[in-house]
Amino acid sequence: MRVTTQMAVDTLVSNLDRSFERITRYQNNLSSGTRLNNLSDDPAAAQRSLALRTELRNFEQFRKNIDDGAGWLQLSEATLNEMESLFVEAGGLAVQGASDTYNTQQRQAIADQIDQFLEHTLNLSEARYRGRYIFGGTQTADPPYEAVRDESGTITELRTRADTSGSIEREVSDGIVLQINIPGKELFEGEDSAFRVLIELREALRADDTRQVQSSLGALSRVREQISASRGLVGARVNRMEITRNLIDRVSAEMTAVLSADEDTDLADTILNLRQEQDVFQAALSSGGSVVPQSLMDFIG
Repeated sequence: MRVTTQMAVDTLVSNLDRSFERITRYQNNLSSGTRLNNLSDDPAAAQRSLALRTELRNFEQFRKNIDDGAGWLQLSEATLNEMESLFVEAGGLAVQGASDTYNTQQRQAIADQIDQFLEHTLNLSEARYRGRYIFGGTQTADPPYEAVRDESGTITELRTRADTSGSIEREVSDGIVLQINIPGKELFEGEDSAFRVLIELREALRADDTRQVQSSLGALSRVREQISASRGLVGARVNRMEITRNLIDRVSAEMTAVLSADEDTDLADTILNLRQEQDVFQAALSSGGSVVPQSLMDFIG
């Protein structure tokens, strides 16, 4: 087949274009720090990179969920710990108040202490995490309980403002959802609720009714056991969140390493390839400059 001047020029230009394209790609890899600037650079690696980045974004959301949930649970645990200590002390005071060695005046003083415990329990029921009431069920915008007071300001009754039985959950991993709240209904409502038991104990002490004070010991114990059980549940959830967080961090590190291997530019190799390609390009230009002009002269002649 006869090679024409146009064919030689077309071949030279095509080779120069391909060489220049490779030079441009190496320069882009160096400037961007990644070798996957286009899907065509490495389709398999690009597809793998997209999948890994999607997983890493999911992991980041799980981390945020865990951080929020763990913070909520840790505040709940601290609040329950304080409540449990309060009821342990209330139980000790009730034992003293039920004793025949205490007189009416001493029982009145104990009643005043129990009244302060009641006020503090109300404050604990209004604990908030990032502005949300932790014992309000799903109704976290407003205080869950409202105190009814007599003319002297003494609490006579606690009323619920809304349904406090709702569950708040966080997804901490694929398919794993944990409840982060302890509904107030479990602690502050019902026959053996924290509020009711303290009010009844206070009134028994003020009435100097040692038999009723004695009978309150069982209720105080049951409330304390419920608080302790809730604390244990919260602690278990915190531990599970920490384990899940550690697992996510470990898997994320492994995925990031794979992603880096797929995407990151190997500087030494890329610089070497760039220099080699630049040499090839210059050589092609030089050879083309000697061949094509001569062919053009022959063509003109």
